[in-house]
Amino acid sequence: MAEDTSGVLEQFADDAVYKQFLHDDFDAKAVACNAIQDLAISQHLAKLATGISLLDKELHSQVSAHYEDLLAQASGIETLEGALQTMCASIQNLQATSERLQSKVVEPYNKSWTQTAMLARLQQTCDMIRRMGRLFQIVKRMRAQLQGGAKDITKAAQSLSEADQLLEGVDLSGIDVVQEELAVLESARQELERQGERMLEKGTESQNQAQVGTALQVLFHLQLLQPRVLQLVRTTLERLRDTVQQALSVGSLDQQATASFGSRGPGRAAMPVTGSSAAFRAALWTSMDRLVDSVCQACCQIQQLEQVLAKKKDPVTHVVFLQELQKSGHGDILRTFWLSLAEMLSDELAKAAAGAQR
Repeated sequence: MAEDTSGVLEQFADDAVYKQFLHDDFDAKAVACNAIQDLAISQHLAKLATGISLLDKELHSQVSAHYEDLLAQASGIETLEGALQTMCASIQNLQATSERLQSKVVEPYNKSWTQTAMLARLQQTCDMIRRMGRLFQIVKRMRAQLQGGAKDITKAAQSLSEADQLLEGVDLSGIDVVQEELAVLESARQELERQGERMLEKGTESQNQAQVGTALQVLFHLQLLQPRVLQLVRTTLERLRDTVQQALSVGSLDQQATASFGSRGPGRAAMPVTGSSAAFRAALWTSMDRLVDSVCQACCQIQQLEQVLAKKKDPVTHVVFLQELQKSGHGDILRTFWLSLAEMLSDELAKAAAGAQR
C-alpha cells in the first residue's frame, strides 16, 4: 500500500497541474488566477475533480488497510484523554489543598512576625530605659565627684568613661528626660579635659610624679592620653626652641653686655664691640649656662613622664599607659624628644653662627 501511495504522489509530482499543490509555498489565489487567465476553467475543474477522486480512493484504501491500527490509536486517545482528565482533577484538588494550607499558614505567620517585631521593640525599649536609669545614677555620682575637687578627679573621669561606654551605639538625643544629663556629661568632659591638661603640664614642670600620674589617669579615661602626651612633648620642644633662639640672639647678648658694662659706675663711657669684649663673652656664657639648665630640666621632665607612663596602669583594665602609646609607635618618647632636640639645637646653632658672621 505504501507503494501505491508513492505512485499517487509521483503521479501528482509529474503532472503540471497537481505538482503546484505539493509545494510548501502553495498559494490558492495564484492558482485560481492562473486558471482564469488560461481560459480553461472547465478543464481545470475536471482535472481537480479527478485528483480529488484519486485522493479519496487512496485515503479509503489506506484506512481499510490500517483499520486495526487506527482503531487502536483512537482507543489510546480516549485512554489518554481520560488520564488527562484524572490528572486535571488531581491538580485541582492539589491546588485547593495548597490554598487551604496557605490560609492556615499565612495567618499564623503574620501573627508570629508581628509578635516578634513587638518583642524586639519591647526589648529595645527596655534596654533604653535601663540605660537611662543607669545614666541617671552615673551623672548623680559624677556630680558629687566633681565637687570633691582634685582628689576625686580620676573617679569623675572614670564615671564619664563609664557613661560613654553606656551610650555607645545608642542615640538618646531625642529623649527630653535625659537632655539635662547629656548636657552635664558634655560640660564635665570639657572641665575634666581642661583640668587634666593643666595638671599634666604643672606636674611635669614641677616633676611631681603623683600629679603627673593623676593627670595621665584622667586623660586615659577621656581617651586623650596619646594626643595630650605628644602635645606636651611638642610644647616642651617649642619652648626650648624659643629659649635657644633667645640665648643665641646677638641683639639680646649685646643688651646684656652693655648693661653689664654700664653698671660699673660713672667714668669714661665706651661701648663694647660685639664678640670682642669680656662683657659680651660673659653674657654669652651666662646665656649658654641658662640654656643648658633649661635643656637638662626639659630632658628630666620628659624622662620622668616616660617613667610614670611605664609604671602607671589603669586599675580596671590593668593596661599600662606606655603600652597604649607603643601601639601607635610612640612608646619611646624620651628618645624621640632627644633626637628632635638635637636636630633643633644643630639648626639653631647653625643659624646663629651664620647670623653672627654677617
